[in-house]
Amino acid sequence: MYKVKSPNIYASEIAQFLNAKLIGKDFVINHPSSPKNFSDNSLFYLDKDDIYPKERLKKYKEILILISKKIEILDENVSFIIVNNPRLQFTKVINEFYIELMAIEISQSAKIDRNSQIGRNVLIGENSVIGPDVSIGNGTKILNNVVITGRVNIGNNCFIKNSSTIGSEGYDFEADEEGELVHLPHIGRILIGSNVWIGANTTIENSAVDDTIIEDNVKIDDLVQVGANCIIRKGTKITAGVILSHKVEIGENCLLAPNVSVRNSVKIGPGVIVGIGSVVIHDLDENSVYVGNPARFLRRK
Repeated sequence: MYKVKSPNIYASEIAQFLNAKLIGKDFVINHPSSPKNFSDNSLFYLDKDDIYPKERLKKYKEILILISKKIEILDENVSFIIVNNPRLQFTKVINEFYIELMAIEISQSAKIDRNSQIGRNVLIGENSVIGPDVSIGNGTKILNNVVITGRVNIGNNCFIKNSSTIGSEGYDFEADEEGELVHLPHIGRILIGSNVWIGANTTIENSAVDDTIIEDNVKIDDLVQVGANCIIRKGTKITAGVILSHKVEIGENCLLAPNVSVRNSVKIGPGVIVGIGSVVIHDLDENSVYVGNPARFLRRK
C-alpha cells in the first residue's frame, strides 16, 4: 500500500505543519516510532494516560514527542509539540512526511468488463475482476484478487483491500412443497459512498430487490460479512470479524468491536458502541454502549 520514506525533516517543520509551537531544540526527525520502541531522531506520541518513559529516554538523543499537555520533565535530548489529540496529529504527520502512495495503475492481469465504468486515477490490482454493471468513482484503489460483480456503484477515493468480494450472491432459501430449498436470486444493487475503506477478505452481499447501502466515510475492517439489504450509515466503523445478517441497519458514527454478530433485521441507532464479541438480537438505542451475549445496555455515552 505504501512505500516508507526517511526524509530529513526538522522538528520545527513538523510543528509548522501542525500549526503548533515547538518546545525544546530543533533537530532532524528521520522516522516515526512508538513509546515502546523508539530510537534516535524519531517521533512518537503520548496519549493523556500514557506514562512518560523518562528513564528509557536517557539512552537516546533527539526525540520529538507529540503530547496533549505541558509536562515539567525537560531533557535537552527531547523536544515536544503540544497538540489536541496527539494520535490524530501523529497520523497526519506520517501521511504528510513519511510515506509515499503506490503508483496509480491498472494491472494487466485484472479482468475488467468493457461495459463497466471506471473513473479517473483508479488503481486495480493483480487478478481483480470487475463486472459489466460496476461503476467505480475517481481515485478509488482496489488491491489484488478483488471480485466486484452485479449492480455495484462505488464512490470516490475508496480503498478496497485484497481478496474482498463485493456483489456476492445473498444466502436466502425457501422450502417448496416437497421440502426442497429454492434460492431467491439477489438482483438488487450495492451502493457504496465515497471515502469508504473495505478490509481484506470482506464480503458484501447483493440485495434481493432493494439496495445494500454503505454510506460515505464508513470504515470496514478485514474478515467482515455484510449481509444482503444491510444499510450502514455515515462514519461508522466496523472492526475485524463482525457478522451482519441480512437487513441490518446501523446508524451514523457507530463502532462495532471485533467479532460482534448482529441478527437479521436489527436496527442499531446512531452513536452506538457494541463491545467485543457481543451478540445483538434486539434493536439498540442511540448514543449508548452495549456488551455481552445477548448484548445488554451498559451505559450512555
